[in-house]
Amino acid sequence: MTVGTIARVNDDVANPHRLPRHALPIRYGVELRPDLDSATFSGTVTIEVDIAEGGHQSLVLNAAELIIHDATVDGVTCSFALDEALERLTLTVEHPLASGRHHVRIEFDGTINDKLRGFYRSTYVDATGTERVIGTTQMQSTDCRRAFPSWDEPDFKAVFGITLDIADDLMAVSNSPEVQRVPTGAGRVAVTFADTMPMSTYLVAFIVGPLEATDWIDVDGIPMRIVHVPGKGHLTAFGLEVGAFCLRWFQDYYGIPYPAEKVDLLALPDFAAGAMENLGCITFRENLLLVDPGAATQPERQLVADVVAHELAHMWFGDLVTMRWWNGIWLNEAFATFMEIAACDAFRPEWGRWLTFGLERTAAFETDSLSSTRPVEFEVRSPQDAEGMFDVLTYQKGGALLRMLEQHLGADRFRAGVSHYLRTHALGNTETSDLWDAIEETSGEPVRTLMDSWIWQPGYPLISARLDGGDSLVLSQQRFSFDGDADDDTLWMVPIAVRTVAGTQRLLLDRREITIEVPRGPIIVNAGGDGFVRVAYDAELLSRVAASLDELSVLERYCLVDDALAALHAGRLSADALVDLLCSFTNEDSLPVWQAITGAFRMLRRIGGDEADHALAARVRHLMAPLRERLGEPADGEPELTGTLRGLALRTLAVSAHDQDAIDYCRSLLDAADRGDTVDPELLAAATTAVAATGGPDEYERLLDGYRTGSTPQEQLRHLYALAEFDDADLIRRTCELAMSGEVKTQNAPFLLRSCIANLRHGALAWDFVARHWSTANDRFPTNTIVRMVDSAKLLIEDNEVRLVQSFFAEHPIPQAAATLRQILERQEVNARCASEQRPVLTALTT
Repeated sequence: MTVGTIARVNDDVANPHRLPRHALPIRYGVELRPDLDSATFSGTVTIEVDIAEGGHQSLVLNAAELIIHDATVDGVTCSFALDEALERLTLTVEHPLASGRHHVRIEFDGTINDKLRGFYRSTYVDATGTERVIGTTQMQSTDCRRAFPSWDEPDFKAVFGITLDIADDLMAVSNSPEVQRVPTGAGRVAVTFADTMPMSTYLVAFIVGPLEATDWIDVDGIPMRIVHVPGKGHLTAFGLEVGAFCLRWFQDYYGIPYPAEKVDLLALPDFAAGAMENLGCITFRENLLLVDPGAATQPERQLVADVVAHELAHMWFGDLVTMRWWNGIWLNEAFATFMEIAACDAFRPEWGRWLTFGLERTAAFETDSLSSTRPVEFEVRSPQDAEGMFDVLTYQKGGALLRMLEQHLGADRFRAGVSHYLRTHALGNTETSDLWDAIEETSGEPVRTLMDSWIWQPGYPLISARLDGGDSLVLSQQRFSFDGDADDDTLWMVPIAVRTVAGTQRLLLDRREITIEVPRGPIIVNAGGDGFVRVAYDAELLSRVAASLDELSVLERYCLVDDALAALHAGRLSADALVDLLCSFTNEDSLPVWQAITGAFRMLRRIGGDEADHALAARVRHLMAPLRERLGEPADGEPELTGTLRGLALRTLAVSAHDQDAIDYCRSLLDAADRGDTVDPELLAAATTAVAATGGPDEYERLLDGYRTGSTPQEQLRHLYALAEFDDADLIRRTCELAMSGEVKTQNAPFLLRSCIANLRHGALAWDFVARHWSTANDRFPTNTIVRMVDSAKLLIEDNEVRLVQSFFAEHPIPQAAATLRQILERQEVNARCASEQRPVLTALTT
């Protein structure tokens, strides 16, 4: 289906989720009076509207969960009707409206809800033990209508002027700078913010509560600060450092000034997503903005940098230029994903961010290997459809495809096209093809044709490489699928790099098969590892690659392991052959490759069951013990990733290899930390997980206390999720009960339950708990977290577990994530089939 077809379908008046187009909002004047104690608000919105086509007697906009008291058009009272099912408010006037400007005024009341969407409550406990309330917003995708009546679709861009009437001891923040503060009596004050640039409703934000802020810093004339709950100012320095760097870097990359007047970064105690790119008023979960660099691990610091970079990238790509409709949200998020990696690679080159992105890309490969996958872009009709777009295909596959295109064109040509696109469409709305056309115009390459083959088709290609005679390399493509027998004739235009002793040759594989001449020696297909493809070598080529591992780049070695694990699930490789390949990496020293190796062994442990555990543990010990010895103890000035790898080696030895020395060492590290000794954060994080996985009730109490008393968000979450690692049925049951108790915030509880379901030996118990508490979970947890909560059900691979999960969801659908649920269920079947086929092979392994 072409972009034009989707646009026509979505603009069709038959779609009840699209508003009529004869009226366009120009400016909103929003006045809200929140009462945080009663969790209610009252408000008035005055909307300047341009009637493009006269003769209509009604105006239709969006409203949901609001009580409408009065409505006028041009000062004349009109009738109104609210359709709760379609979330539509219809205003009807006595006489047809002429074309031109009109003014709509609506008075309403609403609830500051606890569902983490629209205008919602966030809470924290202050230093005196008193619960304090914040009123904050999350409008994406279609929840601005819960805060005030609006034309709540992304292409209805307008200017927003926000005024908040609040208690005078509270802080208020919105998209634009504060311009006026007027007392209104009874200890309240009206805070007015400057008008925004024209933008979509989903980017509107306002936050009010007992908050504090850092001093403003000047980033080349742009003020930036972090807003946080009291007492956490000491955790803001790193976030400000990242934010200042990225703001400068993006302005240079795009060649376009920052489009707003200031940058507020807000750390919120309750937030359903990770962060949100509200123009000039970016909101975050606390652990994604507030961090103590000296106590955090490198992955924890990197996560903060990633998310800050991602959201700032959106200020241009998403806020300044916005998709026309939600089918295009993939490009907003994919581009921000691409830019977060690029910016963080510039911020900390030693992190090797494009290398570690390989691990994230694998999640997209896994989903895209299923028959239930979807095209990157597809038709979106309803709010539920839009919610289902926020998945690994949008973020990780989309970002990987942009990286592939950048590497194919060259970084400078790609960047020039992006800048041209943003300049051409500034303050407007676009379709995906507009970006391809802009890059095509500046590069001269057939970018739209190339990228359409990836965006509109599900899946990705397996590139098979075989020798035909001594000097001819035959490359062929077919769709990769975990269903190895699937017959599919999909073709892609595949940018592919081939490296030989003569150098690297870049090709465009646009047919089923091509033949090229190559010199003798090692041949690397998908050289550099940037193509969104998997590679299958014939026996001769594979032997050459295996004999020259030290000549492969880090990402190429990662791909070799990752492709082999995928081949196992597709029935193309046996488990013993995979084990042999993993065990050949005895001299490996790169973190991304070890992440792939240890991930593969974790899956093999699950597939092999208890019968194969001893033999697999011996092989893990054979690999990891020498690695740990080579790494030694932490040293001042060592590369940051060395510390991360040291933690991975220790955790893997303790948990997967059952190494008693490693287990004892982990316990000694926690003892040292409890005494107040300084312990390397990477080792301490590894020890926390390992002590949980090998511990009992005493260790459970210790880690539970660590969650309750942790001094940073990262420390709290480390201890919280470690509670899902215990190899004890009663303790896992207790963790499940904790998740539902109300003590764990609803933003975290679904993910704690997901971790419990992923528990190697007691996941089925956790699944049963979730199934029995299904209604409660759906009532309490944010809607976008429900499908994420059950993602790990794909790891329940025994026959009775598969039957229970599949039959449960036959009667309990997840409408807001129907496609993602289908993928989880199919992946469970794939894993179960693999276990059935390969468990005997693994059981036959000798120690």
